[in-house]
Amino acid sequence: MTRIRSILFAVVGAILLAGCFTSAEPLIGADQAVFPYDKIVFGQIDRQDDRQTWVRKGDAYSFRPDEGSEREAFVRLLPAGDNLYVVQMEFPEDEPLRRLFALVKVDLGAMTAASYSAIIPDNFRDVPGLSQCQDVVCIDSLDAYIAYARAGIDAGHPPDAEYRIISLE
Repeated sequence: MTRIRSILFAVVGAILLAGCFTSAEPLIGADQAVFPYDKIVFGQIDRQDDRQTWVRKGDAYSFRPDEGSEREAFVRLLPAGDNLYVVQMEFPEDEPLRRLFALVKVDLGAMTAASYSAIIPDNFRDVPGLSQCQDVVCIDSLDAYIAYARAGIDAGHPPDAEYRIISLE
């Protein structure tokens, strides 16, 4: 149950991804993704009235980023060890289709999650597997992305966003 709860908290980190780390191809397949709950409701810590509801729909979580909108987004999660999870989000109607990524660190004791490496830092420099493509970073290697994001966490970089869990079903 603890592992399932850890995965859930990772979901929280994806909601407000800025879209700065991207891939044209899926890097988390349906066979790799994990789904700890059928329905997850959460919000960003510094926006008390902000809420998102993710509902499992087949091989991804589905949500509407804007209340009342017909626009739908899909999310997959991949465990990355040490209470870390990669979040892959996509909006199928976007052209060109780009998948957005974040690495989420879960704190079970505080019932929170924090997203890292979702927003490109001002001082970003290309590394093998990650390269700047206009105003985003293109991910060619998921392992390179995970290593880059973990290095930022280890160096003490602040999270891009922090989240609270409201309900789980």
